[in-house]
Formats: sequence, structure tokens, C-alpha cells
Amino acid sequence: MASYSGCRNSPVPHTRIEDEVQMEEVYIIGKKLGEGSFGIVRKVVHKETNAAWACKAVNKEKAGSSKIRLLEREVDILKKVRHEHIIRLKEIFETPKKMYLIMEYCSGGELADVLKDKKRFSENEVKIIIERLASAIGYLHQKGMVHRDIKLENILMAQNPKDKNDKLYIKVTDFGLSVMKGVGHDSMMMDFCGTPMYMAPEIIDNKTYSEMCDIWAMGVIMYMLLCGEPPFSATDGEVLSDVIRDSNIESLVEKSKLWKNVSREAKDCVIGMMQLNPAHRLSAHEIRDHAWITGCNHTRPPNVLQMMKQWKGDLSDDRDGGDDDDMAEVQGTSDPSLSSKDLNRSQKTFASSHDSSSNCSEDFKLKDSDLSVGEVASSTRQPLPKKITPPPNSRNAGSNTGIITGSMKPVQPAARPTRGPVRNTDMSKVKKKGVR
Repeated sequence: MASYSGCRNSPVPHTRIEDEVQMEEVYIIGKKLGEGSFGIVRKVVHKETNAAWACKAVNKEKAGSSKIRLLEREVDILKKVRHEHIIRLKEIFETPKKMYLIMEYCSGGELADVLKDKKRFSENEVKIIIERLASAIGYLHQKGMVHRDIKLENILMAQNPKDKNDKLYIKVTDFGLSVMKGVGHDSMMMDFCGTPMYMAPEIIDNKTYSEMCDIWAMGVIMYMLLCGEPPFSATDGEVLSDVIRDSNIESLVEKSKLWKNVSREAKDCVIGMMQLNPAHRLSAHEIRDHAWITGCNHTRPPNVLQMMKQWKGDLSDDRDGGDDDDMAEVQGTSDPSLSSKDLNRSQKTFASSHDSSSNCSEDFKLKDSDLSVGEVASSTRQPLPKKITPPPNSRNAGSNTGIITGSMKPVQPAARPTRGPVRNTDMSKVKKKGVR
């Protein structure tokens, strides 16, 4: 007799059965879609609805405890998400020896295989894929989740239920390395994991990192879709780490012949995603609001930090020729250094930066509720934490991963050196100041 256990606040049923025969009473088992070291994926058809699904069968005995923990993490996250560009987990069957995940069936296969056949995508095609990918990643980040293994192999091509001619309908999959962020210090991660080619510099440098590691990986994907080849190449994993660490994406894009016919807006977007400093990268929502995506001709600073620097520069220029005796009160605080002319200039600058995007589609306008934790901190003009320097004798990234260039296998979370406490600023205690 099958027993049922549901996840609280989750519509995904989890049914415990004695053997797979009981699952076969519900689904017709079809052809094999893929196979791993401890699992196999098959196409199945629901007997009552005749709908096609993918069944991921995992042998718990062969997988071992570490792999099972990754599987449980993936299941836990998939139960909490629902987005049109994220793979859907329909239900789970579990026997004492195996676990069966019934998931969306994606008939188009992996984006990596599609790119291999096409050689490269057109800029318009890449624009559609990146906008949809940014939508999915932004959704995860808003819910406090970080994927940590974004790559071509983990993006599947599905059929758009609303448009059968849509060949670019993507689904983000494989959440085995994904994590839920905490708050404060716990929002930073330390595990050395991911796939080397897509790994952000801060991970390679053995530093703490945030959800912005997903944005770097998105930039690598955009580069590969447009050019047909990766931005970095090396003979082994250690050399690849050095190449990524010392990379200059702006110089690479400007000098490469592969980017000769790519628009200025597309170049600006990929450069914004692949900044070495994660604090300077575009967020997922900023990517969707980028001129390359929206088609609007307005020019905006790449992020909030740059926007504030621009406003500060404008105010400084105006202050040099202004009347020092002309005072202004900003947000209830008298500031003798800020004249009414300064205030008018800042208000006009702010209004023009927003009015220029008023003709854009409503789908790409930012909302306060869409901001992630990091973006809220930036938008309230709070200071960023000081740069964290890795401790001495830190592990040389890539030296013991056992992965060479061309290997796309992800590095599992590894134990890292013991660290001292990381200083964290309590944003609630920082006194808000007026705009200067």
C-alpha cells in the first residue's frame, strides 16, 4: 500500500512505494533520454492524461550519502520554485532503494548540443535566450536562492505551450549545487564548486561570494552563444584558473574578430556581466532592463554605484560655480554644502534617467519588490563591506580538482580552510543620509 507524504506549503506530492511496479501503474515507461553514473532518465507518459514527462531514476545505494544529499537539496529547492523558465518537478516516487523524480519533458535537449549543431546563434536569438535566462535567475535570487552551476548543459530546450514555432523556449535545470542564502554574514558562500569554465573569479580566488557568481556564468554563456567558442582556454584546470583570474573581458570583446559584427549594446551587456569585481556586475534585473534587451536608446550607468558617482560628479561640477549662501534642506536635514541649485540639478538628473526609459515595455521596469537583498542595500545607498582578503596558505584553486580544460563536470562542494570571522555591516543600523 503506497503511503503519501507531502511537503508543507508545496504542491509537489512525495509518494513512498514498495517497488517501481506501483509507479508503472500510473506511467508508461518510454525510451532512455540520458544516463549517469548512478541514475538514468527516461521519457514517461501519464496513462490518464497522455502527457509526456521525464523520469529521473536515482539508485540511492550506488549514489552514496554525499550524492543523496545533493539530490535532496535539489528536490527541496524544486519544491519551492515555479517559473516558466525553470524545470518543473511534478511529483516524486520513492522506494527503499530508488528515488524517481517526475519532471518536465524537454524535447529539444541541451542548449550545449543545439549550439554545437548551429555553431553560433544570431544576436536576436541570443537576446531572447539571455532575457529568459535573466528572468529565471532573477526569480531565484529574489527568493534567496543561488544556482551555482549555470552552464549550457544545464539549460534545456522545451516546447512553448503558447507558441509551437518558438525554438528558444529554455528551462534551467540541475539544482544539485544550489543553495538557499541566509542573511547577513550567512548570505555569503564559501564552497568551492561549479564548472571550471563558468566559475567566477571570486570562487577561484577562494573568497566568499554571493549570487553574483550566477551572473558571471550568464556572461560566459552569452559570449559562447554569440561567438561559438568559450572566452577562456587553457591546457589544464590550474592554468584555466589563472586565465580567468587575469581576464579583461572588455579588451577581449573589443579586439576579437568574432565580435566585429556584434552591436555596441550587446558588447556593453556582456562586459557588465563579466566584471572581475562582483559588486560592479549587472544584476539579473538590470540585465533585463539593459538597452540591448529593451531596445530603448537611453543610456544608464551599469549599476547603482556608478549612478551615484555620476550624480555626485554633476553636483560637484555645479557646486564649483554656485552660491555658497544658497542653502537647501534635504529630507529634513539642513546641509550647508548643498545649495538649491545643487538640489535642482540632482532632481533633474534623477528625473531624466527615469523619464528616458518611460517608453520601454512595462515588463522591463524595475520594482522595489523585485530587488534582491544585495540590490536593496545598494539602492538605499549604504556602504559596501570592505574587500575580504583570503587567508595565507589558502588552497590553490583548480590544483586538486582533477579537471582539465574541456571537462565540463561540476566541482562538488569541498571543505575549505578555516577562516576568521568576516566583518559584516548591520545595514539596519547605518544612518541614512540625504543625497549630495
